[in-house]
This record gives sequence, structure tokens and C-alpha cells, in this order.
Amino acid sequence: MPTLDTRTLIDGLQQHLRTQLARTETLLDLPTERLLKQPAPDRWSVMEVVQHMNLSSGHYYRILQRLYANENNGLRFRSTFSPGLLGEYCVRSMTPKPSGDIPMRMRAMRMFDPARTAPVSAADPLAPMLRCREMLQGFMGLLERARTRGLEGEKVTSTLGPIIRFRTGDAFRFPIAHQERHFLQIDRVLEKV
Repeated sequence: MPTLDTRTLIDGLQQHLRTQLARTETLLDLPTERLLKQPAPDRWSVMEVVQHMNLSSGHYYRILQRLYANENNGLRFRSTFSPGLLGEYCVRSMTPKPSGDIPMRMRAMRMFDPARTAPVSAADPLAPMLRCREMLQGFMGLLERARTRGLEGEKVTSTLGPIIRFRTGDAFRFPIAHQERHFLQIDRVLEKV
């Protein structure tokens, strides 16, 4: 299992988040109709992809917010971070390859399917994008706190439930890799609509 320099890891994750935030700002400049258009029946629109990210990454974001808000939760700084076995596997399976290929394709779990659990509101169609931007900014802030508080401590229950629990650092790495995957999906959707 690779050992990662904690500050270098945080820098890298923040760079991914800066890119994702810039991409979100670019998307907000597009016509709303284009963001809501599905490329084919039963395929997600850009806004549905964003809503999916809000649902899935939001799980980790809320837990990490709670962890970093509590000064007495056992978080500790170490100069290196050792990913957990399952955390490393999940991050690798989620992270797109440099070519943009997705290593392990999977269908979204029903509870993270935006059409079923959190449809985009016609009254406020940009709300998912604005929530996503706020969440990405929040992850940035939490990583700043991690520079002194660390990435070691309480384990974070995954979206699959308590059967998979991530180390705190992996609970950042996994959703950020998941978002990378879906920003590529957004690019594919935009090519078709």
C-alpha cells in the first residue's frame, strides 16, 4: 500500500477541486435548457449528473463537516497518510485514467438516482449546480482544516453502509475521484445535446 505525503495529497485534492469548481462556473454560463436536456431517453442530463454528485458526494461531505467541526474527535496530523486497503481499491476503481477511460463502469445505486430520489425542480433548475459549487467549496475548506488537523482519525461510513468504512483521508479521495468521473460524463452529455 502506498504511503502518501499528507500535504502533497491535500494539495492534489485541492487542485482537483479547483478544476471542478472552474468547470462548474463554466457550466453555469450555459443555457439552462441545455443543462436540462437528456442526450437520450433514460440518460441523465447535465443537471441530473450534478444532482447525482450532490447525493453521493454529499454523504461524505456531511460526515467530514461533522468530523472537522468537533475539536475533540481524535483527528490527528501525521506527515504521511496510508490509505486503507478498501479505500485504495475504491479510489482506484473510481478514478478515471489519464486517457479519460473509466476503469470500472457501474450503474448508480437506486438511492443515488436523481430521477427517483431528488428530481431537478422546474421551479429552480439551477439549484443542483449551486449546491454542487457550495459543496466543492466546502470540501476545499475542510482540506484546509486538514492541513493542521490531519487526515487520520475516525473512520467514515461509505455510501454502501457500515460494511465499508473509509479512513478520513480516503473519505476525501473517494468522492473527489467520483466527481472527476462525472465531470467527464458531463462532457459526453454536452457533446450530444
